[in-house]
Amino acid sequence: MIAKRKINWLHLFIFVVVVEMTGILSGVLAGDIKTHYLALNLPIFSPPAAVFGPVWTILYLMIGISGYLVLNDSASRATTRINFWLFVSQLILNFCWSIVFFGGNQYFIGLIIIILLDAVVIMCIRSFKPVNRVAAYLLVPYLLWLLFATYLTFGVALLN
Repeated sequence: MIAKRKINWLHLFIFVVVVEMTGILSGVLAGDIKTHYLALNLPIFSPPAAVFGPVWTILYLMIGISGYLVLNDSASRATTRINFWLFVSQLILNFCWSIVFFGGNQYFIGLIIIILLDAVVIMCIRSFKPVNRVAAYLLVPYLLWLLFATYLTFGVALLN
């Protein structure tokens, strides 16, 4: 097991802010998501629009902490590089999904993006776990929410 390093609170804060700002920017670039969501034909079990903001805020916090922990604890340069690119890849896919799905009304392309995102988050969890178990476990709620969002994306793509 890798020895845990002291927390650099500034770096942790920067990670969380970058992830949160990525989510905010994606939402801004996607346009009026709430109005768009309410105008869609939604599949069964679709939550109210008001649920998404608080859920994503908490998930982005957890994603930022996870990224900080795993990159802070990675012992080898190769492991750090792999985990960095996995982390960045899931963040880019996450960023693109809202813009494509809501901003571009490209529901089937959004479905492809979110399926890729599911796969990359699974790879993150598997790759992060040997380095920092907490970092891996912090991504589990994100993965569960993404799987639910994949179901919603598929339903919207079929119904619209």
